[in-house]
Amino acid sequence: MSSVYANYSREDLIREIEILKAQGTSVNDEKIYQSRFLNNAVALRKTFSEVLSLLITPSQKDIIDQSLLTILRFFNVDRVYIGNFDNDKPTFDFTHEVTSQGTISMREDLLVGLPKADYAWWIKTIREGKDIIIRDTNNMPGEAAAEQNILKVQEILSLLVIPIYYRGYANGFIGLDCVKKHRDWDALDVENLRMLTDIISIAIERELAHGMVEHSMKQVLKSEAKFQIIFDRLPWGVELYDENGYLLDINKADLEIFGVTREQAIGLNAFENPNIPEWASEKLKKGEDVAFLLDYNFNKAAEKGYYTSKLADEVKHLRVKGVVLKDRQDVILGFFYIVFDDTESYHKTEEIQYSLAKLKAAVDTGESIIWEYDVATDKLSADFSLNDQIEESSFLTYLKEDRFSSVRDFIETLHPDDRHRVYNKQFKRLVDGEIGKYISVYRRVFDGKVYWLNSNVRAYKYSVDGKPSKIVSYTSNITEQREKELELMKVKEADKLKSAFLANMSHEIRTPLNAIVGFSDLVAETDDPEERQTYLDIIHTNNDLLLNLIGDILDFSKIEAGMLKYNIEEANIKELCMEVYLSGSLKIKPGVKLLFDKNSPTVTLRTDRNVSCR
Repeated sequence: MSSVYANYSREDLIREIEILKAQGTSVNDEKIYQSRFLNNAVALRKTFSEVLSLLITPSQKDIIDQSLLTILRFFNVDRVYIGNFDNDKPTFDFTHEVTSQGTISMREDLLVGLPKADYAWWIKTIREGKDIIIRDTNNMPGEAAAEQNILKVQEILSLLVIPIYYRGYANGFIGLDCVKKHRDWDALDVENLRMLTDIISIAIERELAHGMVEHSMKQVLKSEAKFQIIFDRLPWGVELYDENGYLLDINKADLEIFGVTREQAIGLNAFENPNIPEWASEKLKKGEDVAFLLDYNFNKAAEKGYYTSKLADEVKHLRVKGVVLKDRQDVILGFFYIVFDDTESYHKTEEIQYSLAKLKAAVDTGESIIWEYDVATDKLSADFSLNDQIEESSFLTYLKEDRFSSVRDFIETLHPDDRHRVYNKQFKRLVDGEIGKYISVYRRVFDGKVYWLNSNVRAYKYSVDGKPSKIVSYTSNITEQREKELELMKVKEADKLKSAFLANMSHEIRTPLNAIVGFSDLVAETDDPEERQTYLDIIHTNNDLLLNLIGDILDFSKIEAGMLKYNIEEANIKELCMEVYLSGSLKIKPGVKLLFDKNSPTVTLRTDRNVSCR
């Protein structure tokens, strides 16, 4: 089935790309879009540089095949080819072809003199100036049945073919084949191939010009004119110098990079540029190509009187490639610089490195680690690249032994009390797309030892159904911190119990004290010996109760200090119970009965008599 981009012109494709950019639904989408475009731009300009170097070097053999091989690597396809046809002939040929194995191809020799009638739909589409964009050769238009059968025989799964124009007519094509896997061609693929085809067409015209002597000069002039157009429209800077280093030509992109006018630039000598390293100039003078990174300081150029730019006080980060131009006798004719402005990429890289440094500092501060889970493969992996002192941590050392490679391994090491909460209520819901992230404190058991962990888990990639495909987790070992927290909780609980005990003792002490004071007054007032003795017995009993309470307080203090000692001796349990009964009877509230069976048998035990009575 043809792509929606098949009938788009270059302007339509560029407009489509801008629309896609404008439709970004989130900051993250915009970052992904910018990253994709940045990666495409870096790869495309490298390919442009390689193809231009091939075209400009007159002694280079097999220019077209070498250029096609560069294009093959750029698009990561299995085959790139060129075909052409003459309107006056009933046949057409595949004139050039390269494969992922190199520039040698048997098909190039076999696919010649092919009847146009067998490729009627293909030829018609190209003649109309339309692209052939097929994601799946199983889904092609009905009128392309003949071509479909031929493609299936060649085991082609996907292909992209666009017209090549000569003298204003589409009389050829360049194609990309995928035989290993299907390919979803998008607007970027089509536009990139069109741009590269513009350059390749120069070599094709030159090749045709060499075969037609009577028109050779005319073809060269046309090729040079087309080259000049492309030269001016390239998105990267190009500077053409003579053999003495004087600037002969410069394109628009280069003028924008350096913030100068054409009048300012023409005639400048590259060997006098204070920003260009001397070693690079010396190599170019000797006829050697160069490539280097350059922090271009515009103030330096102005101070040395080289030129004044509207970009004063700025520094740009450039990637420069210098290519020497020689004739067939190896005489230097001049050289050209290709200049790539990597300033934006440089700053993005710095931001990434800064963020990575902060993340590394956070991870390496404690026993922390980054986990990643691939939902499709059920692969659980840990990234130890941010951890410098793994061997100093038994926790990290244990994890690095790669004992946990799946979710099942993760579940098996979860503490039984945390398993349902962490897996069913948090992790599984995240995998199912019900939530986007969660934070959890839980326990895992490694070799019988319980570790407390704190994990911040979130999805960062999603599949077409909207569910997470990749999950990342920042996990810290908080065992020591958690143990201290639990110890602090115990201390606080002990303080509460102590306060409650002392509050209760305060109340308990008042009861015997009140009895002692009250009955002491009654003893002084009564003359009845029997009544006096009753009061004295009550006073003695409350004295004993008060002593026991004071003993409890002292024992509590000893327990806190760890100094409590036991006096073990034989004791009559019945007598002990009798003492408890007598002391307890004084504290009985109305309506409550305290029972003691005086006829119980006597039992002797070895114990601390005082502690047992309390």
